[in-house]
Amino acid sequence: MDIVRKNPEIFIPLYLQIKEKIINDILQRKLRKNDRFFSETELCKKYDVSRITVRRSIAELVEENILYKIPAKGTFVSDEIEEKAFLPALEKEISIIVPDIDEYAVSTICSGVKQEADEKNYRSAIYTSGRNIEKECQEINRLKQTNCRGAIIFPNWGKVNAEQIFELKRQKFNFVLVDRFFREIDTDYVVVDNKKGAFLAVSHLIELGHTRIAHIAWPAHTAGTDRLEGYKDALIKNKLLIEDDLIILLDFSKFARLNIEPESGGYEETKKLLSLNPRPTAIFTASDPVAFEALRAIREAGLKVPEDISIVGFDDLKFSALLDTPLTTVAQPFREIGKTAMRILADKIEGKSKEIRQVVLEPKLIVRNSTASV
Repeated sequence: MDIVRKNPEIFIPLYLQIKEKIINDILQRKLRKNDRFFSETELCKKYDVSRITVRRSIAELVEENILYKIPAKGTFVSDEIEEKAFLPALEKEISIIVPDIDEYAVSTICSGVKQEADEKNYRSAIYTSGRNIEKECQEINRLKQTNCRGAIIFPNWGKVNAEQIFELKRQKFNFVLVDRFFREIDTDYVVVDNKKGAFLAVSHLIELGHTRIAHIAWPAHTAGTDRLEGYKDALIKNKLLIEDDLIILLDFSKFARLNIEPESGGYEETKKLLSLNPRPTAIFTASDPVAFEALRAIREAGLKVPEDISIVGFDDLKFSALLDTPLTTVAQPFREIGKTAMRILADKIEGKSKEIRQVVLEPKLIVRNSTASV
C-alpha cells in the first residue's frame, strides 16, 4: 500500500491524501459541477502515485456521490454535490494572518473571528508576522500549501503584500481582508468607515471653535489615506483652509529599511507641530498610540491638554479611557469586524456566495476629556 509520512508518528494512506486533494480542488473551484474529471493516467502523473491508489480514491469519491461515471465517456464531478456535507471530514480549518497579536485592535478582531468560527464549527489558527513584512508575505504564500479552507488577513502597511494577495485571488483561494484593503485588487474585505470617522473627529473640534487643526497621518495604506481624506472633507465643509504645514505624515523610513511595520509614532511629529507659529490649537492623530505619543510631547513642552491644545485619537483602544486625561477618540467595532469577516469567509467556503462582499462598518465618536473649547 502506498503511504505518505505527514509527521514522524502518523502514517496516512496515500489514497486518502489524494482523495482530500481532489475534494480541495473542487472546493477551490478548480473543478466545477459536471466538469469531466481527469483520467486515471492523468491522475497518476499529476500526483505521482500508482494506478491502484488512484482507483481506490476515485472509487470512494464515486461512492460518496462526489464523482460519477458515465460508461465509455469518463468520470465527472457530481452536480448534486453538497460541499458542506463533506467539509467536516476535511477539518474545517481557517487561518488568521495578522501583524501583531499583542495589539489590542488586532487581538479583538481575532477574538471576533474565533467566536464566529466556533459557532460555525470551524477551527482557526493564528499566524503573526511580528510586524515583519517578509515573514507576513511568507505566511500568505504558505496558505496554498496547507489544508486550511480559507484565511482572514490583516494586511501589513503600504502595498507590500499586493503581489501575494493578487496571487491568492488568481488561484481562487478563499480569503477576506480586514482593516485595510487594496484599491487595485477587487477582494472581499471588512473595514470601518475611516473617512467618516475622521470627519466626525475633526467636525467635533470645529464645533468647539478650533480653526487651526493639525493632522498626524499614517502613510501608505487605505485606513490612513481615508482618514486624511475625512480630515480634509471636514475642513472644506466648514470653509477652513487645508494648510500643508499642519499635515505631517509619520516618518517610517527607518522601519521600511528594516522591513518592519512600526507600531506607532507621533512624538517627533508633534514636536514639529508645536514649533509652528502660530501653533495648532488641536491635533487629530491617525491612531490612539500616535495620540499617546503626542500627549507625551505636549506635556514635555510644558503645555496642558486640553487647556492649551486638544487631542483626538482613532481606535478607542483599551487604555484610552484610563489615561490621566481620558482620550477623545473614534471607536472602531473591532469584534464585529472579525465576526463579519468570518461569516463572509464561511459563506465562500461553503459555496453559499460567490459575490465579492466589501463591508464598511460605522465608526463612533467617543468624547472624553482631551478636547475642549478654544
